[in-house]
Amino acid sequence: MSTLLSHTTALEALRGISLKRRLERGERESAPLPESSPSKGDIEAVHDRFPQLTLPIHVCASRRAHVLSPQLACVHRSRVPLPVGSAIRLSDDVYCSSPEHLVVQMAPSLTRLELIFLLGELLGTYAIAPDSEDGMFERRVPLTTRERILTHLDALGPVPGTAQVRSALAEACEGSASPYETRLSMRLGLKPSLGGYHLRVLSMNAPLEVMRIGSALGPGVRRPDVLLGATSVHAPFSGVSFDYNGGIHKTPETFERDARRQNEMLAVNFKNYVLTKALYDDLDYMDDIVALARADLGMNAPHLTRDEAASRRARRAWLHDELELIDGIHWNGRERERRATLVASYEEPHLETVPVEAYGLG
Repeated sequence: MSTLLSHTTALEALRGISLKRRLERGERESAPLPESSPSKGDIEAVHDRFPQLTLPIHVCASRRAHVLSPQLACVHRSRVPLPVGSAIRLSDDVYCSSPEHLVVQMAPSLTRLELIFLLGELLGTYAIAPDSEDGMFERRVPLTTRERILTHLDALGPVPGTAQVRSALAEACEGSASPYETRLSMRLGLKPSLGGYHLRVLSMNAPLEVMRIGSALGPGVRRPDVLLGATSVHAPFSGVSFDYNGGIHKTPETFERDARRQNEMLAVNFKNYVLTKALYDDLDYMDDIVALARADLGMNAPHLTRDEAASRRARRAWLHDELELIDGIHWNGRERERRATLVASYEEPHLETVPVEAYGLG
């Protein structure tokens, strides 16, 4: 009997270096949904074969046929037939969910921000790898595409998770090369109700033709992390880009590289801003630089009341903090939401101050 790894275990498998080339080729398998859950021996055999997988092992099956320790395995029941290409073969009898199916499986247990963040990785060119020095490794091509996910959703029909994925896809970035690029794109592009600046993200790491300056004067290509498009033909600039430089130590070489990039983009009427981690974390600085970017793009400043401005700023601060907690490993946003709701429900109501004279003590 085959075993189908699902949810976070499938994600862990997809992030493994051993599958990198197979995923780059876009390999998919058609695997039947196992009729019953694997036995204790089956799970132990899977873990022996793939020791990098974290316990408990998440699997998907039509029914639970064995009593398994929650420390060893987590069985997710499903009666939804698997469309063609829903799995990737790991060995003769072990499969894991494809990226297109994985995101549907995980969607019901994720917050909206977590789902958008996960899609940023699946549609990007990086894989989160907590044991590596940089916490990630680069991919040559994304694991999947927006079109491939939509095709899979159509094949599944209206089952749990598909509506959330469809909605999140509209706000997910494509082409991100790191988790912080994904976070930056979300802060710039999401709607104010979610804490974003609601700017129009045209592309991420896409080639932009520029004019090389210096001894090699002529056309060239830059790939800005996040590219924003002008909203008016009368805008001062054709577009604005943001580049995230997370390195703590700047070197003369990086200063020169940044200067060349900015000059070359200005030569084709694109303005480039560079953010370090400290600037990214500074809400006042981000508000000011986005205000400048709005003017560069020909956008009018939003007309807000004092209360509306304060509310949006609070949401922007919340989004920054929440994205810092979403690490792609611990999907516990729902638990944070539950705790926040619980705390709010126990807050004491505002009590009017009663003058001491009322107690006959004055």
